Amino acid sequence: METCLLLSARRYQFEDDKGKSVEGCTLTYLTGDVDATGDRRGAAPLSINGPADLFGSLSALPGVYDVDFKQRPGPKGRPTLQVVGLHYRSALSLDALLSPVAGG
Repeated sequence: METCLLLSARRYQFEDDKGKSVEGCTLTYLTGDVDATGDRRGAAPLSINGPADLFGSLSALPGVYDVDFKQRPGPKGRPTLQVVGLHYRSALSLDALLSPVAGG
């Protein structure tokens, strides 16, 4: 498990080219990794797809969650990362973070 700041979630459902129903959700999140080398600065948001039932387990967004990741074989046996579980820890108020500091 890794503690992450989940920024947003989007549920999707569609039929693929073969008529098969595809559903899930896309999570956009930040980890504690901050880059300060080369041509990068700061914390870049990451996105990952997960099963549709994860969407219903989201208590508050943005929020801090423990995210359970699992590696599975992808194309040509290369590892792909998947979300298999979420545990809510706390909410985060963007209004509180972005409001002007009094007297500043």
